[in-house]
Parts: sequence; structure tokens; C-alpha cells
Amino acid sequence: MKLEQFFQMAASDINCNTSYPINKKFFSIYCTNIDIMENTEALSLYYHIPFCKHLCRFCEYTRFLCGDTAQQSDYITKLIAQSEAFFSSHKIKKLYGLDIGGGTPTSLDLPILNRFLDYLSEIRQKYLLSEFFEPSIEFSFSTIDDEKIRCIAEHKIPRMSTGIQVYDDKLLNEMHRLPQTLEHMERMTKVIHNAGIKKLNIDLMYGFPNQTDIMLSNSLYSIRVLEPEQVTLYEMRYNKNGLDSASIDRNVLFRQYEYLFNGLMASGYKGRFGQNTFSKFEDEGVSSYLYSRMFLGRPYKGFGVSAQSMSDKGIAYNMLKSDNSQYMPGFDEISEEYSYLLPKEELAAKYICISLYSGRFNLSVLERILSCDPLSYYHNEFRFLTEHQYVEISNGICTLTKEGFRLYGAVAALFWSAYHREQYIKMKKGE
Repeated sequence: MKLEQFFQMAASDINCNTSYPINKKFFSIYCTNIDIMENTEALSLYYHIPFCKHLCRFCEYTRFLCGDTAQQSDYITKLIAQSEAFFSSHKIKKLYGLDIGGGTPTSLDLPILNRFLDYLSEIRQKYLLSEFFEPSIEFSFSTIDDEKIRCIAEHKIPRMSTGIQVYDDKLLNEMHRLPQTLEHMERMTKVIHNAGIKKLNIDLMYGFPNQTDIMLSNSLYSIRVLEPEQVTLYEMRYNKNGLDSASIDRNVLFRQYEYLFNGLMASGYKGRFGQNTFSKFEDEGVSSYLYSRMFLGRPYKGFGVSAQSMSDKGIAYNMLKSDNSQYMPGFDEISEEYSYLLPKEELAAKYICISLYSGRFNLSVLERILSCDPLSYYHNEFRFLTEHQYVEISNGICTLTKEGFRLYGAVAALFWSAYHREQYIKMKKGE
């Protein structure tokens, strides 16, 4: 299939985004028992807390209804055990970032949350930290209170992140998400800042079925009231949640993003058209974990059920990656379920897809992965993209243009490995 034909195929598929692989079966030929983190000395850390008070219909991540104190404590014990086993068997020297995500970490009971954060404080004291190391924790306004905020601040976590998603009670109820009043969110925001936490990030989502401009406008209004330091825009994804995407196409997504982007610019946030993170500071609007992962292409290790890890050898996924049960099943220990030893073209494709979350990728990182000039390696792809003005290349950075962002999933697909493209074409043809 010609390059332009493949581009158009991907452009017409709403499920082509920054996900890679597009189907986990495509990586089955790379399964390995090799430790992909062997000889890794510097990385970022991610700890997954899979508990939530409500299970939102749109969520694509592994999460379960929060159990009682005993179940929470048991999970944290196993999470710490997995982390300890890793550090005792690897020669890690430096940490670039630390994210605590989920799920909803703040759905944990306060004593259990405190025990877990105590452990992470011990980890931070054992290793050299990069100059931009900045721990971050996710929360929801429905699970946070003054005491939990104080606990987070006392453990020197300077960044908190939450999702309003949409400031519309009707749509949130349809998505099984508990709405919060603006008054409550505003009070909690003040408590967060008064506790000394420097950065608050709020997520907004677009691309929901039947989402209107009024809903987008209301979401922007909530941002103007709460004044978080950072805002992240998430495109609704239909790969895994089973929601009907019939009313959604790339033009709808582009227009809604543009609406939110213009609103954020008018509210004093900084960012480029095509990136999803915005800040009132002179930064990229992301945690140090994501900065290291997206911009620098450095290894990261994920702990907890379904968490992902990546190194210069491949990627790995922990158990329960695809589990969509309402309650977390029982297990003896948290372990890796899949590990893939990847060739350089797969590692490069994975990096590009991760990095395009920011609307650009670094050619020097690609050169390191490929061990050659990426402009030569992807000569035909770059020629097609530049001739059609989908990307611009300057100072070693490939950046999506405005029109390139409209079709960013197809842009990313051009950098998929030849094998991945072949499998995708077969899948589309029903073979």
C-alpha cells in the first residue's frame, strides 16, 4: 500500500491516536523472558493505585471500586513488595520523576495513604534526584479533604493533578462520574495552595458524544474560577470503553480542541497549538515523570497492577492490564504479565507516539534509538509530511502544524514499524 493510501486509512480511523501498539496482539512475536530493565541506572517511577469511588464509563485505565481498609492495606503491601524487589535486584542510581496515579490514589484511607507516602519518601532519600525531579499525585475532588491534603504536603509532593473533565452535571452523570460543586472545588483548591503545594493541574476532556459548545464554555469557566497552574486537555478515546463514536470524527475533535485552546490562551496559559498541556509557568505543563518520558525518551518503571514499563530494550506490562471487572480480583503478588524485547523500529515508533502527546518529538532521541539519522531512516515519511505541511522541522524538533494536528493519528501511524502497518492493514481488511 502506498504511503498516501495508508495515511488516509489511518486518518479515517478514530482509534488511530497515540496508542501503540494499536492492538496488543501485534507485539506477541516479541514476547520475551529477558529483563528489559537490566543494566538500567536512571529512570522515572510510576505507582498505580487502581481504586476509585465510582467507575467512569469513559475511563480507559485499569481501575476497580475501592474496597475496605483491609483490601486497601493488602494492595499497598503488595505494591511496596513489588517495588522493593525491583530496587533490590537492579542497580538504579538516579531518578528523573515520580508519579502516583490510578485510579484515584486519594480514595485510600488516610492512614494507608500516609503509610504509602512514607515509603516513597524513603525511596527518594536513597537515590540521586535529577534537577527537575518533581513528584506528582492524582486525586479527585470527591476523595480529598483537608487532612489528606496536609498529608500530601508534608510528604513534599509539590504537584497535584485532577480531572474535572467536563463541568456539566448531566454529562458527568451519564458517564457515571460524581459531579462536584464549583464552591467545593474552589475551597479545596485554596486548601491545596495554602498547604504549600505549588502546582495544581486540572484535566479537561473533549470529544464526548453529544458534547456541546456550552459544555466546553462551562469547563473553561471552571478553569477561570479555580485558576490552576496547569491544564491538560484530553481527547476522548474510544479504543477500549465501548462508547458509541458514530457522532465523532477528526473534524469534531479538532474544532473542540481549538475552542478550548483559544479559551486557555485568553485566560493567560502558555502553550503551542497541538500540544495537550498548558501552564502559567515557563514549563511544559507536565510532571517530571511525563517530561522525562515524553521529551527525553528516558526509561520508566511502573509498579502496581496494569502499570507499564519501558527501557531501551523494550516494554512490559504488569498483570490485570485488560481486566475490566468491577472489583479487583484476588492475587498473591503483583507481577509482570507481558514483556516484549523490541527491535529499534518498534522502540522508535513507541517513542514518537508517546511524544506526540505534546505535539512534537525530538530527533536526537530518535537518533539515539535508531543509531542513525532519523531524517534519512524515515526519508519518505518526512518528505510526505513536510510536502503536505503536516509537520515542521526546526532545531532538531519535529512539530505538528495546525493541519498536522487535525490528523495527528495518521501522522503517528506513518512512523509505525513496517510489521505493525502490515498487521493493521490486515486487521482493517478483516483478515
